[in-house]
Amino acid sequence: MRFKVNEIFYSIQGEGSRAGRPCLFIRLTGCPLRCVYCDTTYAFHEGEMMELEAILAAARERLGPPMAGPNAPFVELTGGEPLAHPGAPALLGALEGLGYQVALETAGSHDLAPVPRSVVKIVDRKTPGSGEEGRWLESNLDFMVSGQDELKFVLCGPDDYQWAKAWCRARDVLGRLDVLFSPVWGGLDAAWLAEQIVKDNLPVRFQLQLHKLLWGPDRRGV
Repeated sequence: MRFKVNEIFYSIQGEGSRAGRPCLFIRLTGCPLRCVYCDTTYAFHEGEMMELEAILAAARERLGPPMAGPNAPFVELTGGEPLAHPGAPALLGALEGLGYQVALETAGSHDLAPVPRSVVKIVDRKTPGSGEEGRWLESNLDFMVSGQDELKFVLCGPDDYQWAKAWCRARDVLGRLDVLFSPVWGGLDAAWLAEQIVKDNLPVRFQLQLHKLLWGPDRRGV
C-alpha cells in the first residue's frame, strides 16, 4: 500500500483540546476542497510516494517505543484531506498498531465509518464563509465519539459565528462533543470572537493556532 506524502514532521499540536502537546504529523498530499482561507495549498500536489511500511518506520524512528498516559507518543494524520486516500483508514489502524495515540484531521467531506473508532477525529465543519459549506456528510456525526472527538469551526466573520452557533444547537452537539471555534488567521478579530462566546455563554472552546503565533503563518514543518 502506497501513499503520496507531502511531509512528515515533529512539532507541537497547535490546535484543539490537545494544543501544546508534542506530535508527529503525517501530511498526505491532495484535497478536493478549496477553502478560501486554506493555509496548506502546497499540499494540493507536492509530495512523494511512500510505502506504508516506510511511513511506519519513520514514526517508530521519531517517536520511539509506545508509552501509556497523557503524554504518550502522539501522531496525527492530516492533509490536504487524508480521507481522500482510500487507504487512510488502514494507515490509521497501522499507526495505532504501533501503540501510539492517533488522531485524524479531516473536513468531514468523506465517510468516517471506516475510520477506527479509537482514532481521535478532529472534524472541521466548513462554514458558508469557507466556500465549501456543502462538502459535508451529515452521517459523520454518528461516528464521532463523545469525550474523544472534536468538531471544529473556522470562522470568517460574524455571519459564520451565528451560522455555526445555530448549526450546533439544531443538532444538539454542544453537550455531546468538544466543539472548537477559531477565527480565520488575519481575518475575524480574535478578541471579538472570544468576547462573543463569553457574552453568549456558549459552551465551546475558543482557540488560536499556536504554531502560527510561535513561528508565523508561512513556515512549513511546524
